[in-house]
Amino acid sequence: MALTPAKAAETIRLLALSLPESYEDEPWGHPVFKVGDNRMFASMWEEDGCVHLTVKLTAEEREIAHLLPYVSKARYVGRYGWVTAEVRDTESLEAALEWLRESYWLKAPAELKDSALS
Repeated sequence: MALTPAKAAETIRLLALSLPESYEDEPWGHPVFKVGDNRMFASMWEEDGCVHLTVKLTAEEREIAHLLPYVSKARYVGRYGWVTAEVRDTESLEAALEWLRESYWLKAPAELKDSALS
């Protein structure tokens, strides 16, 4: 069964909202996932038949991610360590879910960080 944009978005949303104290907002007309006091850890939208997920990564993870054909520097926030992944198949979805956890860990208040690793 092929991965549809709707299924990819649902999977990403379920993981994002399962993380402690996370919530969904829509300040720019598409889903943004936040934790704690308004700290964005991911942004998601559908375009060109795929889901685009923007997340913050460590410098090391960013370097590796940029080697993949479906990853690019995020618009507007790329200079701050954010990347955008085009989620079109199970491989890119699995990577996006791993990066979503990492982004949560980077942005969450200290008392919540360990929960991202479970």
